[in-house]
Amino acid sequence: MGSGSRIDHQHHLVATTAAGTTITAPDAVVSLSPDDEHQHLASQVLSLGTLVRDGEATPEQTEEFYRLRQRLQDEFGQTQQALDEQISESTGTAAGVSIPAQRGLPDFQAPEDRAVQRAAAQQVLDEVAAEHQAAVALQEQARQQQPAEEPVSYTENFDAFQRDFEAARERAERGEQVIPYMTENATGGLGAREGGRGFGVEIEFDIEPGVDRQQAIQSIARGLREAGLTRTARQYGYHSQQSAGYTDAPDGWRLESDCTVAGELVSPIMYDEPQTWQNLAAACEVIQRNGGRASVRTGGHVHVGMHDFDHDVANHNRLMHTFAQHEDVLYRLAQNPAAEGQRHRGTRWCTPNQVPSDGYQSVHSVRAWHGHAVNLEGAMRGGQSAHGEFRLWDGSLNPAVIQTQIKLSLGMAAAAVRQDTAPSGPRMSLGSHREQRSQAGLGQRRRLSGDDWRTNTADFRQMIDTLYQRPEDMAQATALYQQTRWQRR
Repeated sequence: MGSGSRIDHQHHLVATTAAGTTITAPDAVVSLSPDDEHQHLASQVLSLGTLVRDGEATPEQTEEFYRLRQRLQDEFGQTQQALDEQISESTGTAAGVSIPAQRGLPDFQAPEDRAVQRAAAQQVLDEVAAEHQAAVALQEQARQQQPAEEPVSYTENFDAFQRDFEAARERAERGEQVIPYMTENATGGLGAREGGRGFGVEIEFDIEPGVDRQQAIQSIARGLREAGLTRTARQYGYHSQQSAGYTDAPDGWRLESDCTVAGELVSPIMYDEPQTWQNLAAACEVIQRNGGRASVRTGGHVHVGMHDFDHDVANHNRLMHTFAQHEDVLYRLAQNPAAEGQRHRGTRWCTPNQVPSDGYQSVHSVRAWHGHAVNLEGAMRGGQSAHGEFRLWDGSLNPAVIQTQIKLSLGMAAAAVRQDTAPSGPRMSLGSHREQRSQAGLGQRRRLSGDDWRTNTADFRQMIDTLYQRPEDMAQATALYQQTRWQRR
């Protein structure tokens, strides 16, 4: 897409095939009484209506739903409203809204409309097929990508990890910038405009104690406009960017209000280009210079394009199993290194996702909504606007920390479509490593060595091997790891 294009978030609600669900004709004609036939038809409509409501009906099942519903109306006088109310009551959906309307489908009434219905269903089916073919091509491209040089493995080469960790510690002791900040090819293609994923950030901030809040917000708004990041010097309402439609224009940042903090700066859709990282650094500088700060209340949300996830539940399962297997590592890396007491802000607004051990059975069964650490509500829609939101990150005004959070999010999304199977290791839930240290009699402040150190770092090293192939990306994540600590449950 060209610079400055508007991103339309309207989308088709696409039905996917319900596994194992078919419609078959009876082997023999069975004579039913009118009451029994009425009950039998109503049962069929109820069952098919539930599939239509859940987006799991095939085009044939959708057409059968319309046909049988019309029979109930023509032969038994049962109204469409009564049928939809019965389905809504049994499935817990909104009353007063027809089942087809709940899925964005036309609400056909008469038999002569069925040709139009079939044409509309076929158009959606063709669009889904095109999206699927594009997604498969992108997934295959991701699997075939190879690093320019032999990849390093922290799991197999512990010394490589140790060198990067010690280098970060030495920078900290010298008072230098511990976490590297890259402006050229920062993501190794993961966030490239061509062949990668678009991404965006939401940077929450508070105001320093003793600083006039209203004056600080006004100064931040003016500073953002003067830096060329926004078009206006004002603070908009909550989620106004979402309502207006997203853009990839460099001056498409928007300062919004938030009921939990002083403000939130929402980026445009970004790609791994020098201007992106220059603008991110400028945004953090403007906020800090005018009295903004990252506090114990602020969070940082990273949005990642997932257009290649298609409607394939296997991709979602691989992503969520990766999160579950490395949950404790991710919450450690989510901590703002500058936070007092080195504590994560807590999970009230980023609850750990509960992932079934055998995976989700369909895309529509994925439990990953707003308020979870990984919010896949926007990914389940499919198409070019599909995206996931990684909400577990603490707020930070250090662009190097934010860049590392972005790259971890991109790495998780890319690994989900690059891998052939879901991770099979045990779940390392939040607080696991602290509990292991306590059970082993190892104090939380004690510096580990030898086998204890290898064991304590094994989960992080394995995760980094899964997400990255370039040494510089691994070293950057290791620097964040060196600056953070294991969190409590």
